[in-house]
Amino acid sequence: MFNQYLDEFLIVSAAHFLALLSPGPDFVLIVRSSLLFKFRIASGVCLGVSLANAFYIALCLLSIQSISKVAGLYDVIKYLGAAYLVFLGFRLLSSKSSGFIIGHGSIISHKSSTFFRELTSGFMASLLNPKISLFYLSLFTLVIDETTPMAIQASYGVWMFFIVLLWDLMLTRFIGSRSIRVFFEHFISRVEKVCGIFLVALGLNLALGH
Repeated sequence: MFNQYLDEFLIVSAAHFLALLSPGPDFVLIVRSSLLFKFRIASGVCLGVSLANAFYIALCLLSIQSISKVAGLYDVIKYLGAAYLVFLGFRLLSSKSSGFIIGHGSIISHKSSTFFRELTSGFMASLLNPKISLFYLSLFTLVIDETTPMAIQASYGVWMFFIVLLWDLMLTRFIGSRSIRVFFEHFISRVEKVCGIFLVALGLNLALGH
């Protein structure tokens, strides 16, 4: 049965992957976390981002249509998301200088965090990004035919969840590799400040954008 929906699946997969290539607040968080923490902690951001994507996919599958149809809901999500990004950005800008301790074949950050804390940051940053909800809404209303069986649509959703997770995990593994971290060794604090500036800029753009 799946063969007759192969063309639709390929279109959905291509559109979804192109969207993944577009950097957003989740990418900034992945870069920062990957450089500062070990993979087992930084991967929390990846799972958080993926779960937020899964949440919006589930809403589309349950036929909960455009959030813009609920009076004021889109604006609430937009401004909460903008405020959260600005908050994260200023937290990075005001944080103490970061650095690495290199020795015994390993690289250890002066910073500390937990898997759950990184997961929460990734989840909230993506959940409060209305562009993600609108992307999936467009995908499920404009690309995926309404006659496509729920089981097939659900398989699309599972595929997209795992693609987001695997793509982000690969980015985290690459950015957090020893060679990359050694390259950033002497100016990691500047990278963190740049990430903070990007998050503030993204938040302001979200709040002021139309």
